[in-house]
Amino acid sequence: MRSLLKSVSEVIAEANDAFYAKHQTADSVMGIMDNGLRRQGIPADAITLECVALDKKIVFLLHDASPDTVSVAVGNKAGDIHRSSEHPIASFTSDTVVRLLELHLV
Repeated sequence: MRSLLKSVSEVIAEANDAFYAKHQTADSVMGIMDNGLRRQGIPADAITLECVALDKKIVFLLHDASPDTVSVAVGNKAGDIHRSSEHPIASFTSDTVVRLLELHLV
């Protein structure tokens, strides 16, 4: 696993735990895609958080071409994207992720 993917996934896991402690009815599942996108020809890694009960999914993308940015796509399990945003890695903290989760999964 690349070091950037590892560090960002640790931030997201910490945030997911904090989010669940506050919102236990919004149970989510975390996934890491460290080769799947690359096998499809997409030079990026991704971390997903899915809230199956609400049919909502957040994908955190780490594009090789933008190593200082995390792209965030919000949608559903089917792959429809409702919103997207960009966040600088330097200020991407667990608090940032908790705010995103509270905005999109509650």
